[in-house]
Amino acid sequence: MKKLLLPLFVFIFCFAFVPAHAQSQESIWLTVSAASFKTGETVVVTVNGASAAPIQGITFQVRYDPACMKPVNAATSIPSMNGLSLPQIDGLVDASFASTTPQTANGVLAEVHFITLGACNTNVHLESAALVVKNESGFAAPMPGVTVDGQNIAVAISAEQGTSQDLPLLGTPLSLGDQPDGTEQASLSSGTAVMLALICILLLIGIFFLIRVLRSDDPRG
Repeated sequence: MKKLLLPLFVFIFCFAFVPAHAQSQESIWLTVSAASFKTGETVVVTVNGASAAPIQGITFQVRYDPACMKPVNAATSIPSMNGLSLPQIDGLVDASFASTTPQTANGVLAEVHFITLGACNTNVHLESAALVVKNESGFAAPMPGVTVDGQNIAVAISAEQGTSQDLPLLGTPLSLGDQPDGTEQASLSSGTAVMLALICILLLIGIFFLIRVLRSDDPRG
């Protein structure tokens, strides 16, 4: 009898444990509106999530090929979530949304709209993501134990010219196209360095001439 009870106990324990673990798991993953597109069409990349507890923010980075697609904007339909404007670099969409009050996060969290640029076989994937909550000290912090699915999602773009699409966003759009990329920032830094160099040269020339004038006025010279 004891030999029969032991396997039965183990079976009941495993059966009870596995579903409880699955229900409490928080996760974030990507989906794409279609697998193939024409040049000039809009690709909608959706950030999905599941959380048993309310959240007060989401943040994510979507990796893409800037030679194939151009990000336009992002948005979330979660009530009271406001977008935070962040610097963007080529190949990586960086978006964050925050709320002052806890919100339910199950299903679609946000959307990112891209415009296809030309014939290309490429991928998009979720580089990083987090659900944001308030910790015990009252500060914003990533929710622990969230699973991020970073698998590559294939996108095929043909050379055929498609129709431009002005697809509606889930909420207030967060522009992703007006931020300076890394190249523009580098150009700005180079321009600033050149300007500073010119100023230094002019100052040195002025000091040189000032010294000559002072020496010419010196009766000992």
